[in-house]
Amino acid sequence: MSRMAFLLQSKFLAMKAIYRLFTTFFIILFWISCKKEHEIPKINPPASELLPLTGTILTGCDDTTAFKSSVDLQPLDFLKSCYLCTAIKQVPGLGEIPWVGNCYVRATEDTVLHFEFLTYEPYFEELLLREIIIFSEVPINIGFHQILNHATWAADPSKSYGGYARLLDDGDVLDAYWGTDTTCVSYIEITRLDLEDREVEGKFEIHLKMVSQGKHGILYSERINFLNGRFKAEIKKK
Repeated sequence: MSRMAFLLQSKFLAMKAIYRLFTTFFIILFWISCKKEHEIPKINPPASELLPLTGTILTGCDDTTAFKSSVDLQPLDFLKSCYLCTAIKQVPGLGEIPWVGNCYVRATEDTVLHFEFLTYEPYFEELLLREIIIFSEVPINIGFHQILNHATWAADPSKSYGGYARLLDDGDVLDAYWGTDTTCVSYIEITRLDLEDREVEGKFEIHLKMVSQGKHGILYSERINFLNGRFKAEIKKK
């Protein structure tokens, strides 16, 4: 082999190695981006049950004297899917809007269900997670299940509980959190349960009371309700 041919072959092999390196790098970046986009963060309720904005403990179902913010009546988006949930989102004393979100349901040992209803905010060509409604520890059976707050469930794990959170950044920063207001009746009702095809349908209603106000410059309403809710979802195994 001539020196010129040897140099050309060496150059070709070097360029091929660089191309493979960059291809691998961008594949890894793409995988991380996709993985992050579809991850749903685990939301842990704040320990405090105080209301830091007003310093007062709200009493009575749907207290209209609570702090209200129009930011909670701004519509958000959802991912196109066969499995959606709908409701009326209400701020008592301020107003209400139609609400549509995505439904994710997982089963734990085929004994209880954990529901997450999600909405997103458009950001260029992405949708970033902004809201999560949670119904947890719901028995896998057709019927009406009352939803209590996290503190009640911690004292009696046989109960079901719910909550609601607002998220920021890429959807992985908890901004504000609401617990179920037990002075109202909140529930999830399973009307259809198909364990063979792993689908569940039903209704829900949840009345929420603020536990932790926003910490990043946005003030949210202390009371929020989701009324006349309907859902259809696939049941994922944990």
